[in-house]
Parts: sequence; C-alpha cells; structure tokens
Amino acid sequence: MHITSYAGGLLETNGYLIESEQGAVAIDAPTGMWAWCQEKKVKPTGLLLTHQHFDHVDDAAKMQAAGIPIHAASPFQRELLIEEMVLEWGLPLSVQPFEVDHVFSTKESPLKLSGIEFELRAVPGHSPDSFVFHVALFQKVFAGDTLFAGGGMGRCDLPLGDGKLLLRSIREQLLTLPDETDVFPGHGPPTTIGREIVNNPYLR
Repeated sequence: MHITSYAGGLLETNGYLIESEQGAVAIDAPTGMWAWCQEKKVKPTGLLLTHQHFDHVDDAAKMQAAGIPIHAASPFQRELLIEEMVLEWGLPLSVQPFEVDHVFSTKESPLKLSGIEFELRAVPGHSPDSFVFHVALFQKVFAGDTLFAGGGMGRCDLPLGDGKLLLRSIREQLLTLPDETDVFPGHGPPTTIGREIVNNPYLR
C-alpha cells in the first residue's frame, strides 16, 4: 500500500491517494484533487469522504463525472457544506452538487476497495457525518478533521458541531487504536496516536 497526499483550496485541505496492486482509492476531494490524480495518471476506483464540509468535497462532482463512485456516511446535503457560514466569512464558495453512490454505516465495516479493507469508525462532533477510515493491516488511520498533529483537534464551533461529542468520539474511536498507528489528518502533517496521547492538551 502506497500513500501520497495533496493539499488544496483556501484551507490547504488534505486529500489522500492510497494505491495497491488492485487499484487506488481517494480520500476526500479538496480543490484540485482530480487534476492532481490526472497528473499522476491514476484514476481511483472510489472516493471516500470523511465528511462533507465544503473544503473536503470541492472536487467530488468532477471525480464523479469521471466515473469514480462516491462513498460517504450521508447523502449530499447542502447544510453539511456549512455554506451559510462560509459566505458570511466572505469566502468564495461554489461547490457543485454531487450524488453519493454508496451511503455507508458502521454495520458495513470493513469496506473493501481496491483490495484494501477500511474499517469504518463514526466520529461525530466536528460534523454529524464525520467518519475515520482505519486500515488495520498497515496501522494507518485517515482521520479527517478529528485529530491533528501538534496537539490539535477538529473545530466544534461550526454549525452542527459538538465539542463534548467530538472528544468522546476521539477517545472511543481513535485513542483505542495502537499507539504506533499513523494518523493522516484533514489538515497539516501526519502524526501518531501515541504522540497525540502524550502531547495533545485536549486529551488530558
């Protein structure tokens, strides 16, 4: 399994491409993600969304138009994009609607794409549809906007956010993973579960 990352859009949102011998899977679709995949000459067999905030789905419609199925915890809903708040910030927003081809739940875990088994873990709090994707075989977790390197966690002051719920989600669904598990967040560099347990002030 080979992992490469791309950061795009106003918020430098991370998108990931996980390649195996059987194909590739994309996680999240920030601005420019599809062009980056084309430059790499890789067409993912599926797009997994950690959640549907605008900065994580800006290229989702483009990828779907190219024939890439979208997997997410909720059908497309404009309120999940947090559009109204972003427009109040004065930021440009033009997310093209898309259809979620496969609405998943924890009952379907693990989800197998391109020969890779993704354990589906619900982590509401930053957004009600937030999920992380754990690849147990390689001790990797794609954490979206839950846990960040250097002592950070996802914002919970956004519409539909819940700080207490997010902390509980992190403790129950992330901190129960082995310390050596690599964490690939929605923003910023990777970290590990063990490093954040020791250094993250939100988790004390």
